[in-house]
This record gives sequence, structure tokens and C-alpha cells, in this order.
Amino acid sequence: MKEKDVCILLVDDHDLVLQGLKRIVECMLPEVKSVCTASSGQEALRLIASQGFHLLMLDVELPDISGLELIGQARKLNPQARIIVNTMHEEVWFVKDLLQCHVDGILFKSVNSKKIAEAIRCVLDGGTYYCPYAEQVRVQMRRADGGRREELSLRELDVLKCISEGKSTQEIARELCVSPNTVETHRRHLMEKLEARNVADLIMTAISRGIIPIRKY
Repeated sequence: MKEKDVCILLVDDHDLVLQGLKRIVECMLPEVKSVCTASSGQEALRLIASQGFHLLMLDVELPDISGLELIGQARKLNPQARIIVNTMHEEVWFVKDLLQCHVDGILFKSVNSKKIAEAIRCVLDGGTYYCPYAEQVRVQMRRADGGRREELSLRELDVLKCISEGKSTQEIARELCVSPNTVETHRRHLMEKLEARNVADLIMTAISRGIIPIRKY
């Protein structure tokens, strides 16, 4: 993440977990300049509404709001924020729900501190990070669809072209006269359709498939 003053919000209703995550970020991710914490969904939403976060790390089992509702509301308040879910629930149906919400990362609370730091850095850099089990579920979901991949829409091609030119979400939104949230939705769809893990992989895959020419990279 090259942008200065990276700001992260950590959400968990267990104080020990919350303080542990904060310590990991502060000690292992010097590029993160601000770490805020919230112990409830409503507190998290108030913070998200009041300031722009680059990344949200959410526990989706909170006492006052469902995890999927929190993800949806957070996206409305801060469309640009990347989202990692840090959960103890490993049920396949739950992982599928998270994947269908297009979260940028899924971690289980059993992972070590290095994996947490690795996931945060990867997602801040524009990639996705799923723990091995979540990745396995994601692959199975794709196979269940018969391996079919939709063709890129004209708007997705426009967004892909802008991404290959190094434009930010805000710049793409202004150029295409759409909202930043719409751009981020197209970006997630592109990552899925081209099976890319980060922006560099997205562009190189598009080049290798002849979707965009090398001179655009």
C-alpha cells in the first residue's frame, strides 16, 4: 500500500481479540498510521460514517447486528474500503455467504499473527486473501457452476481499460460518470471472472487472453 496515512478499523466484541489484533497491526504493519477499534456493529458504523477507512477487519458475530448486514451497510457508507472477515465459524454455508458478499479476505481466528499481517497487506495492495479452507470452498463453488465464465460486459471492459492505465477508483468513476461503489463492483466482478488475485494479476491475465493489448499496461 503506497498511499500515505493508511487507516484501518478493527471490529470484534471480545476485547482480548480486539487488542491482540491492534497490537499485531501496530507492530507488524508500520505503513498503517491509524488503527481504530469498535466492539459493536453500531459503533463500527458510526466510525465508518465519520471517517474514511482503507480497510475494515470485521468479526461478523456481533451482539447488535448480523455480519452480512454490517458488511452491506459498511459498503454503503464507505464503498472504497476493503473488507476482511475474521471469524471463528468455518461452516461451509457461512463461508459461501461471505464469498457471495465479495469480501476481500476471509480469515479464521485460529491463524497466527504473520498470516493476519500478510492478509492485511495483501488486501491493502488490491488483492484478495482467503485462508486455505475458504479458497477450497471458492473453487468448489466455481466448479458447481460448471466452470462457466461470463463474458466481460462493455462496462467491465471500460473499467478494465482504466485500471490498466493506472487510474484510481475515483478517477474511473468520474471518467465513466458512475459512482465509486459501481466501479468497485465492476472491479470485483473482473477479479472473479478473470480469476485474478490482485490488480497486477488481473492486468497480466487480461493481456495474456488478448482482452487488452500490451501497450496499455
